[in-house]
Amino acid sequence: MVSSRIKRRKRWFALAAIWLGFAISIFLCEAGLRVYVASRGWTPNCYATGLSFFVPDKKAGHTLRPNLRLRSSTYEVETNSFGLRGRSIEKQKPDDVYRIAVLGGSSVFGYLVPQHQDSCCVLEQLLRDQGIPDGKKAEVLNGGVPGFNMTQVKHRYEQTIAPLSPDLVILYLGWNDSKLAIAKSPESINKTPPAPSWAQRFLSQSTLYGLIRFRLFPADTPQFAPPADASTKITKEGAKAFRNDLHDLLAAINRSDAQPVISTQLMAANPDCDNLGLYLGQTPQQIETNQKIGRWITQTMRDVAEESQTPLFDIAKNVSCQPDLLGDAIHLTREGHRQVADSWANDLAELLP
Repeated sequence: MVSSRIKRRKRWFALAAIWLGFAISIFLCEAGLRVYVASRGWTPNCYATGLSFFVPDKKAGHTLRPNLRLRSSTYEVETNSFGLRGRSIEKQKPDDVYRIAVLGGSSVFGYLVPQHQDSCCVLEQLLRDQGIPDGKKAEVLNGGVPGFNMTQVKHRYEQTIAPLSPDLVILYLGWNDSKLAIAKSPESINKTPPAPSWAQRFLSQSTLYGLIRFRLFPADTPQFAPPADASTKITKEGAKAFRNDLHDLLAAINRSDAQPVISTQLMAANPDCDNLGLYLGQTPQQIETNQKIGRWITQTMRDVAEESQTPLFDIAKNVSCQPDLLGDAIHLTREGHRQVADSWANDLAELLP
């Protein structure tokens, strides 16, 4: 009996020693990695990216994390206390400020550019350099959230942006709703997908977990085009749902006494972007199908702007599509953001009070 107890204790001690050694190894790896990323000027969440970006939201499913700071070899992102990319702002709009909000997905957010290089920051600087009537100072809010569709943008506007009292709101969106436009049963699409689980968000704080999960064993590369084949097309039901969501968003902005503006997008599906078809599919048929979807979205944005008497900033027409302006199907490069902002500034000259 005594001998068996001693053996059991030895086994427990051995198991505890193994677990303790494992925990110490994990701790040392985590500490070593943090020292390394700090020496590069990166933040501990540098490998987790998307997991660090998002937190749950009751209405939109998820939204951008407030006070986020992420820096890596690829990304340089900071959000303020309202979860907007960019510098801190006051909730109460100063009397000498004309506030513009730009809403949409990752193309607005500035997925491929460093901090302060997105079109919102560039537009703000352009307007401040040019000056606006009434001697006011322009302030441009980046309300973009990667992946957001029009339903999520509406929720974000009502909860976060409208309380900031914007004078004018630019909608640079549409492509993220392409899955809705081609759906035969739009009601089956989850328009408010949830944030990553609490466990994933907790693990995203670990540099070691981020390295293993997203660098050593990465998930599939995100696809920025709908999974179209030759038979995919805009459906009657999807087209109606797309237009309804856009009208609902416009109504929400109008209710807040802000001036909505619809902007078409610069994307590889535009007619003058034939040399960027590689971003839209792997076969000529898929590329052609996704071009048709993108062009339908652009024309629908124009049509809704006309029928709702909403000002239109026609980026798809006014900015010539060049390979150095897009990093993929929809995401603007630094030069792309600059040219889009420049086009917006020109159009705004006719709208500013």
